[in-house]
Amino acid sequence: MNTTQAKKQFCQRFDPDKEKIVGFLKDYVIGKKLDTDEVVYHLEEGRLEGVYSDKMFFSNLVLSEHGFQFDMTTVTLEKIYVLDSDKRRSSVKKDFNGVSVFRYELAERRSTSGITGIMRLISSTVREHTMEGIAYGVCDLQLENSQLSWSEQQLLYRDMPADNDNHRPVAFDAKIRFYLENGKLRFEYIPTYYDFDPDKLTRTLSKDQYPAFVTKEQ
Repeated sequence: MNTTQAKKQFCQRFDPDKEKIVGFLKDYVIGKKLDTDEVVYHLEEGRLEGVYSDKMFFSNLVLSEHGFQFDMTTVTLEKIYVLDSDKRRSSVKKDFNGVSVFRYELAERRSTSGITGIMRLISSTVREHTMEGIAYGVCDLQLENSQLSWSEQQLLYRDMPADNDNHRPVAFDAKIRFYLENGKLRFEYIPTYYDFDPDKLTRTLSKDQYPAFVTKEQ
């Protein structure tokens, strides 16, 4: 899949109601604390194993004439392990434990009545964070049946740990959904993972796939 095809897949035309979306964020999202249960994933065709869990906070909703922004703070426990020939963890490849703050900046486009924007890392205590200098385009905002969803597409590429002491260029896109379950907020993150060619600026689906992440208000 090339970059143009990926954009067409992820950024469709919707006419969301900005005031209703801001109201949903105020009523159900801002000020909430959510937890992600431990998730295990594999990289480099099973030679590396990642373990991820986090606590997530949403805050700092700020309104402007045509848009809004808010912060997402994550307290992350994530390590990537090298697996031996028996698929047992032999050593730690990368330690991504730490606190990170991400900012969503969104605005209504008068040309189309759509809402688009960006998500980017503001600060982090994670060493060698792979999100530094990375931005995501945000589009496809929809609010239906008390569910707020959107799509995120990464600009260019970021690093991913590979075999030995190497890294390789990759890209992530994601489908995001906020919804309520028994009156409690849920945050669903469904990633799509690509290998990236930095010379041709093209992406292809990776053989490695990440699972869905669901973060829950307790």
